[in-house]
Amino acid sequence: MAASLLLVGGTLLSVMPARAMEVFAGLGTTGLEVGIGDRIGGAMGLRMSAEFLDLARDFERNGATYDTRLKFSSLGVYGDFFLAGGFRVTAGALLGTRKASGDAVATNGTITINGTSYPAAGENVAAEAKFPSAAPYVGIGWGHHQPASGMNFYADLGVVIGKADAKLTPSAGILAAAGAGNIAAEQANLQESVDKLKAYPALKLGFSYKF
Repeated sequence: MAASLLLVGGTLLSVMPARAMEVFAGLGTTGLEVGIGDRIGGAMGLRMSAEFLDLARDFERNGATYDTRLKFSSLGVYGDFFLAGGFRVTAGALLGTRKASGDAVATNGTITINGTSYPAAGENVAAEAKFPSAAPYVGIGWGHHQPASGMNFYADLGVVIGKADAKLTPSAGILAAAGAGNIAAEQANLQESVDKLKAYPALKLGFSYKF
C-alpha cells in the first residue's frame, strides 16, 4: 500500500512546474525509507516516502516467552521548514500499518493469566499491539536542502505520536481454564503497559540525490 501511495505522490509532484527533484533512501527506526522530495518555496520543502520495517524480538512476561514481530508498511508525508542552511523542523504523518504481534510460549509448562498460572501444554496466547493507521510526526533534522544537483547526507530525529491498541487471543484450552474475565483482565494489564509508550521514536540516516 505504501509503495502504491508513493507512486501516486510521485505522479502528482511530476505534473507540477518543472523543478530539480530529489530522491532519497535511508534506514532508521521506522525501517527502510525510499522517497522523493521537492523544495516548494525558499524555506519550505515537501517529501513523501515509503517506509518498511520487519523486525523480530523475544521478551519475557508472566512466565511466558513472546516471540514477537514488529512490522511497518507506511507512507510518510512530511513538510520541512528550513531555519538555517540544512537545519530544519519537520511535521507530517505516517499512514499505513504499524503493529507488533507474537505468540506466547510457556517457559515452565504454564502461562500466568491475571496472576494465576495455568497448564499450557499444547496451548498458546497470541498478542498484538496495533498503532493508529494515521499518526502525526514532529521532529528536527538536517538535509534535503542542497541548492545544486548532486548527492548529500540527511538525518532526522523525531517522534511518531499515538498509542497502540493491545489484544490478547488465547487458544481454546487457555480460554476455558482461565475464563473470559481473567483474559479480559490480562488484556487490560497488557494495554496499561502498552499505553506507557505514547510516542514511537524516529531516527533516520540516509543519502539524497538532487537532479
